[in-house]
Amino acid sequence: MTINSQSGFLILSRRFLISDDVLADFAESAQQDLGRLLEAAARTVNETALARVVAGGFPDVRPSHIPVFAGLEPGGTRITVLAGKAGVSRQAMGAMVREVEALGYVVSQPDSNDARATLVALSDRGEKFCRAMITATNDLNDELTGRLGHISAQKLRRQLRVIAGGDGQ
Repeated sequence: MTINSQSGFLILSRRFLISDDVLADFAESAQQDLGRLLEAAARTVNETALARVVAGGFPDVRPSHIPVFAGLEPGGTRITVLAGKAGVSRQAMGAMVREVEALGYVVSQPDSNDARATLVALSDRGEKFCRAMITATNDLNDELTGRLGHISAQKLRRQLRVIAGGDGQ
């Protein structure tokens, strides 16, 4: 590290060149990394499905709301369980639930088995959103199957199940 006497700027060129090389290698390896490719594909599919649902009558739903819907179970789900499924703190999930509840998609109430806990369940509007999301996802899956071909799509599903820790069935 040296200081250029004319400009007074700190010269870190050797360090930057090394960092630039590493970053270039990292970017190149990322193009073939299965995890990153899976993440990019999932993001594209999820964003496309949500955009269709938003355009179809649910303009106030944002991607940050999806973990609330995705974690709900029949009969209601505790905020702590939703938080665990989403990998966020109870406080963060509580804020998400309050936001989604204010939009009318879920209802919350004290758990009758533990007054300290809060149960969250779908409202009628939330049920309509979930049904619209199911339709959008099914339509998108059909489109992807058309692009890949039925056999390739089935093979991809089996391979993804194996990657996800299943037996591929």
